[in-house]
Amino acid sequence: MLYRSLLFFALANAVFAHAGKSKDSAPTSAKIVPLTQDYYPPTADCWEYRVPVHLASVEVTSFAFPEWTDDYQLQDFLATATTRASADFPSVVTGMENLTDVEYIISASFCTPKNTTSRKKSIILATHGIGLPRSHWNSAYEPEKYNFVQYAINQGYSVWFYDRLGTGKSDKVSGFTNQLRLQKAILVELASIVKSGAYNGDFGKPDKLAVMGFSFGSFITHFAVAENPGIADAAILTGINYNTTGLNANGLVRSFVPRIASLQSPARFGDLDPGYVTWVDRITYINTYFKYPNYDVPATSYSEANKAAFAIAEFLTITDGTFDASGFTGAALAITGETDYIICDGECQGIFEEPARTVWKNAKFTPYLHPGASHNFNFHHNATGAYGVITNFLDANGL
Repeated sequence: MLYRSLLFFALANAVFAHAGKSKDSAPTSAKIVPLTQDYYPPTADCWEYRVPVHLASVEVTSFAFPEWTDDYQLQDFLATATTRASADFPSVVTGMENLTDVEYIISASFCTPKNTTSRKKSIILATHGIGLPRSHWNSAYEPEKYNFVQYAINQGYSVWFYDRLGTGKSDKVSGFTNQLRLQKAILVELASIVKSGAYNGDFGKPDKLAVMGFSFGSFITHFAVAENPGIADAAILTGINYNTTGLNANGLVRSFVPRIASLQSPARFGDLDPGYVTWVDRITYINTYFKYPNYDVPATSYSEANKAAFAIAEFLTITDGTFDASGFTGAALAITGETDYIICDGECQGIFEEPARTVWKNAKFTPYLHPGASHNFNFHHNATGAYGVITNFLDANGL
């Protein structure tokens, strides 16, 4: 497999918390830690945890990247990988390997309505994408406009959200090996953990569980559900599209103009190896995640200032899983901005519903395009309109 085909594998194989206080009533096995997030909804009680996730066995892809040490070497690799020159270079994929008996510590937040009489017995388990860490769901900037957790809390829902492996306060592994298969296995275990009630504050076990993702987190969520249909009662996929005609892997790499994260911001990313990269600046971020004029510049500045780096191996394995979700018979919602640059090449109309309906053919499937938004609708005008679509979907399906 050539560099070019590896990149197309990445994006074109898809043919088919109030600073709530810690509670002593949580299970003693759960390691509660002091609240670290900049904001939590005032109508919520919130807890933070350090959650040990044990993986008995997980098969992952092995890579042999040229381990660049500066941005010049990184750009040379990316230029080769996204041009005709890739035909002259061997694949960076060397095969598969099995990891056994590994454990990672995942940092997570759980928020539930203070008013227990309005509290539904369903939990939303949310996985962020490439961009912000768990604060993607819990914005400290104008939360009445851009905070999904706050909106969901006010509708009676509880939200369990976490920093993915390699981001935020969760454990770090090499960016040359961190990948979707690993993240998927972690999500499957987290779903079981949330169902157990062990890290749910005073909420206990939920009656029903919805898993929700954004962008890369939606691909993680999709594959977790497609391959393990019993892990959740509902799936919410935000910032996703299953139609390859809208995907342009080479163009996305060129739009990001990636830089080595630890060199761009040593204070923020100095603990990451050179396999973790990030886009070059805020204008690049706006180009790929936002649609003018349907956003406020300060919202993009907040998002850029709080961004997380992403692993190069994550980017190259974004569609590494089973797309056929016919085994899932619960409720599924696919939602993104109508002008999503990343997964629809700027226009989702006409390419969004298929093959999505076929992929989810036995589910209670709902496709929705949010008007006036690109990829990251969480920070566009009328983000709460999209949040309402999500919570109404859950309510309509008995969650």
